[in-house]
Amino acid sequence: MKWITLIVICLAAGCNQRIVVPATRSDSHSSVSSSATLEFQAPGVNNIEILTEGVAALGFQGGMDIARDHALDDALRKAIEQGVGIYIDAETQVNNFQLISDEIYSKARGYVSSYRIINEEQDGDLYRVVIRAVVNTTGIENDLAAIGILLRAQGRPRVMVIVKELASMADLSDENSLMSSIMFETMLLDHFRLQGFPVVDATTVADILEKDQLKLILEGDDRTAVLIGLEAGAEIIIAGTALNTVNSRIIAGSPRDIYEFQVSSRAINTRTGSVLAGSAITAAVPFSESQARTQAADSTASQLISAILNGWVQGENITVIVATNADFTRVQALRSELRLKLRGVVDVITRDFTGSRATLEVVSETGTTEVIDELVSSEIDVDFQVTGISGNRVEIRFTD
Repeated sequence: MKWITLIVICLAAGCNQRIVVPATRSDSHSSVSSSATLEFQAPGVNNIEILTEGVAALGFQGGMDIARDHALDDALRKAIEQGVGIYIDAETQVNNFQLISDEIYSKARGYVSSYRIINEEQDGDLYRVVIRAVVNTTGIENDLAAIGILLRAQGRPRVMVIVKELASMADLSDENSLMSSIMFETMLLDHFRLQGFPVVDATTVADILEKDQLKLILEGDDRTAVLIGLEAGAEIIIAGTALNTVNSRIIAGSPRDIYEFQVSSRAINTRTGSVLAGSAITAAVPFSESQARTQAADSTASQLISAILNGWVQGENITVIVATNADFTRVQALRSELRLKLRGVVDVITRDFTGSRATLEVVSETGTTEVIDELVSSEIDVDFQVTGISGNRVEIRFTD
């Protein structure tokens, strides 16, 4: 009966092309008992519009709202799996008509650029959500709408850029020259701004960055980079060097100047101190230094943005909670409450428990900002006070 209902919904929506009915399966991660997926092609070469159902068990998810979120996540995940799978089946035939699924799936990426809830209902002990999702099988860096969705989910992190242009690494000792070199990092900053990222302007950076700090950052000191990023209010800092050299080569029988840029850069999450992405590129262009610089900046920004976005699509967020006045019973109770009552929480791990101090890591599909908001506003049956917030770190004290 449910299949008839879904087919009627699909026909009413106008999906009169190809219908795919995958086998029913069980999903232990979200307590899914069954699923039904209908697929049809949407306008656009690389867009696939899919009608899919996600299911979650209320008893294991801590309430209606949490179960609904898990059912929606389940539906979105199935949409991506179906979208990427259909794209591969249609485009890839290898090795005597054998499809090397593991290898292909490890390289393929899909993401949901938009979705609409068609129907949702409680069905006994289950919560069911039917959505229509548009899955894109190309790089997310080409879809500004999807980037906007991701940025909002991540709390619209601000980007700060410290990438200096050098003639050689020996120039790291010329602090005055380093401080005035802003052309290359300005070009990178413009790329991030055009993709929708909030950015920290160069004036703010210049006001807080000391010469010795700049040298340490360019030499690869991520701790200093994080401190400067936090002071500037940036959640992501792009740091690195761009070596600019010119060499003479014989081209078509005549000597020509070849302008070359060797750029090494990294994107650092100031909340966690982890490296989000890295890039190492070389751009060589005859005749034009400005063209070589532009090509190097374009390639560097493209690699970093692509890696950051794909990391967000596939990854999970970690929020650290440091609790004082702790005991074993309180810590265990807080872990249980966070799992049940905070939306998007995948797991809560006790990393350290010494004396009356405990450190927990909240692994979530939502950003730190949302986790903190939920932590403060949710009706958690453990008494505590928030005593401090810094980046992805929250300090609390258990109260009696």
